[in-house]
Amino acid sequence: MATKNQHFVPRVYLKAWETKVETKKEPGKQFDGVYYFGKDDVAGEGTTRETILWKPHLYTISFRQLYLARECPKVYSFFVDEVFNSMRNNVPQPVYGKLGYSLIKTQKSVYKHLYEIDSWDFYYDDGTAARKKALLNRFNDMHCYLIEDSFSSIYEDNWEKILRTFIDEVKKAVPNPEIDLNRKISEKVAEDMMEFFFMMFCRSPQFDPMGTYSWMKDILEQTFPDIKETGEMMDAVWFVELYRMFYKENGGFYHTALAKTVENCQFILFEAYSDAVSFITSDNPAFQHISNVEATNMNGYYFPISPKHMLLIAKGSDPVNVISYRMADSDLVRKFNQIIASHSSRIIISTEKDRHKII
Repeated sequence: MATKNQHFVPRVYLKAWETKVETKKEPGKQFDGVYYFGKDDVAGEGTTRETILWKPHLYTISFRQLYLARECPKVYSFFVDEVFNSMRNNVPQPVYGKLGYSLIKTQKSVYKHLYEIDSWDFYYDDGTAARKKALLNRFNDMHCYLIEDSFSSIYEDNWEKILRTFIDEVKKAVPNPEIDLNRKISEKVAEDMMEFFFMMFCRSPQFDPMGTYSWMKDILEQTFPDIKETGEMMDAVWFVELYRMFYKENGGFYHTALAKTVENCQFILFEAYSDAVSFITSDNPAFQHISNVEATNMNGYYFPISPKHMLLIAKGSDPVNVISYRMADSDLVRKFNQIIASHSSRIIISTEKDRHKII
């Protein structure tokens, strides 16, 4: 299967950090891109948005993970169609399956028996036996891109509008003395931004809700010696969560966390002064920060949304559409950037080439 690059930090999100950059090899040759830094890099390397923060087949569901389809009916239906079409369009002639006394020649029969496909026997339409191993190998090479396509249509296609609308409404809203000079925006715009934060939170390869994934992985590694098999199982658990996020209305971390956060938390929008340094982002741009040692309480969910703006989602008593809007000088931006960098996995992203200017 050809490599399919899937971005866990969307290119459309990184667009806000795009500027004129250059590489270390060709310092005078500028192009549109972003600067990225490794953990210990003093100087950033210029690159395009397309070439970073992706993994091959990150959200690709393999036919070998068919067991997860009990929770993902759209995935199951996809593989039913793929198997049926592969059988009936087979060369040199169509094939059908047989399981006990059941003939499997229609989509309906494939749907009924797909979970038992390893027990099928296969025949050409003229009744001669077909090569079972070759057919099963072909089916095992099938892949479903439903999750990636859902991110594209729901996140990538809408992010810029959500971002622009949220910032515009906050800045245009009149400070209300009855709510501590906070600003009230439409509920839909606030909830859209909260949804997008949790989409970003859940799509990260580092997603580990309350440590449950780490706990499950430890158990699986003790049970199954095959590391690849354990990895596929953990991916399947994650895929089910992402599927629920897109195609179910309740259950799972996303819907539960979103409902609780909308009910109990508020946005604080920080905007950097015009002469301040800019906010960075990273390969883990939406995260939870908890520290018991900081003099000022900076705990909450963090989400840098542009070089000029960062969202802090913290516990509050007002409705979710009541926004605290605050300005940030260079010292405060650097403080936030240190927190953002500390939660990165390997890479931070900036509009600046020199690390000392931003952290």
